[in-house]
Amino acid sequence: MKTFSKWTGKAGMALVLTVSFFIFLCGEGTAFNFPAAGWHRGDASFAQENSKAALSKALESGNPNIELDIIDFVDANGNRIGLVSHDYLMKRATGLPGAFSEKYDSYAKIPPNAANPNLPPQPFLTVVELFELIQEKKAQGIVPMVSLDMKEEGKHVEAFARWVGEMIKTYGFQDHVFASSFFANNIDPLKAVCPECMVGGLVFNDHWGLRFLSHHYSSVDITPISKFTFFLGFLGKKEHPLDFILIQDDIFFANPDLAEYWKKSRKVKFVGVFTYNKDRGYTDAEWTLLQKVDWIELDPPQMNQYLRRKNKR
Repeated sequence: MKTFSKWTGKAGMALVLTVSFFIFLCGEGTAFNFPAAGWHRGDASFAQENSKAALSKALESGNPNIELDIIDFVDANGNRIGLVSHDYLMKRATGLPGAFSEKYDSYAKIPPNAANPNLPPQPFLTVVELFELIQEKKAQGIVPMVSLDMKEEGKHVEAFARWVGEMIKTYGFQDHVFASSFFANNIDPLKAVCPECMVGGLVFNDHWGLRFLSHHYSSVDITPISKFTFFLGFLGKKEHPLDFILIQDDIFFANPDLAEYWKKSRKVKFVGVFTYNKDRGYTDAEWTLLQKVDWIELDPPQMNQYLRRKNKR
């Protein structure tokens, strides 16, 4: 009886968290007939992508939901603090070679984020600072949905993933912070330490394998053996269990039936779409198709459209 009570207690908590998440997720959809939407890397028209300034601007907007990218980083005192960065390597954002965690042992020494040369450079934000920022907004009565894209590729990837899971639990963010990745070793250890956390994979046409696979697969379905059997049809691929899926928008628009496939065949709890072309808005027909999904990650051109459409309702 004790074991049964313990199990039902955990199952009940997981059910409450899941229901709470979907009430929150579907709130806009119920009122406005739209999926929920998050700012892709914050408001990247205002400040450098993934910077505190860009994320804060998004959180203070009429749609305080965000998507951002995270990698591992340990400070000079040996404390894991993480880094909010789209890239594991430094080149695109700083112009310098190497990986952040391999080149620097001090957060203070990291050069600023200058990924967009048309905007002033901004300091990189740590994952600890990010969680503090979310907690600050919650104290103000704003509970943002937060999509974490885990991009770590280093040797401590599993330790980093476990740490992120523990952080989500410590802050009590399980019902509104969820994590996805191209790589299973980013999400599986997180799920192991935080079973109630929601983890997902991506269908992304530019990823090395998915260009040659059915869109019924995600990046985490491609196993290590698949890479070695590239020319043999990706032998070894499997259907990795996921809580949600994120699909690149051009793939989704060409295959809108994917929303139903992932929910009914792959049993995911929700389907999201993310923007690939950051320079154009969506057509009316594309907005209609997006009503099939639950979550969309938008850059400023599409987010501005979304807000205008939302405010008309």
